Parts: sequence; structure tokens; C-alpha cells
Amino acid sequence: MTAKKFLVYRLIVVMLLAGVVSSFVAAGNYLVPIAAVITALIFLLLMRKKVNEVLADERDYKIAGNAARYAMTIFSAISCVIILVLFALKKDRPDFELVGSTLAYAVCGLMLLYSFIFKYYQRAK
Repeated sequence: MTAKKFLVYRLIVVMLLAGVVSSFVAAGNYLVPIAAVITALIFLLLMRKKVNEVLADERDYKIAGNAARYAMTIFSAISCVIILVLFALKKDRPDFELVGSTLAYAVCGLMLLYSFIFKYYQRAK
């Protein structure tokens, strides 16, 4: 199978999956979307094994790593500013403290996860 044909199949699967997930979630059924996502992942994995061409190379992975690093840095910096603003406005709106705390824990968790994964890959080399 060619890479272009695989990309077409992947796009069709994503469109079908979006329709299935959105319709069942709107109906209040959450088990079918989970099964649909798992089925779609398995199908795409099996289809990917049949591709004879290169889908990604080292350059793509390097670019993805740089993009992830910059996205983490920018997201963390912007989130810290938003957290400070939310905490500053908590006197007027007490709900802002809960939102700010949730965002702060999410940012800290993301940075810890990034650090653990970075250390793991650093030791692997």
C-alpha cells in the first residue's frame, strides 16, 4: 500500500470516528465511543504495517521534538501569567481560585511528565 492511500484511509477513519463518537456522546452513551476509538486505533495500526513507503524519518522526529519543546515552553509561560491573573482576581470572583489552582496543578503535572520522559530518553541513549 502507498503512503497516500494510507493517508486517505486514515482520513476516512477519523471522519467516521468523529461521527460515531459525537453522536453517541450526545446520546449519553460513553462505552461505544471507547470501543470505537480502540477499534479505529487497531485498524490504523494494521493498515500502517501494510505501507511499503516511509511515513516519517529522523528529520520529522527532530522537528516534532522541537515543536513539542516550544509548545511546552509557550504553554507553561502563558499559563503562569493566567494563573497569576486568576489568583489576583479571586477576591472579586472566588471561582477564579479553583480554576487557577486546577490550571497550576495541570501545568506542574505536565512539566513533571515532560521531565520524567526526558530523563528516560536521556538514559536510553
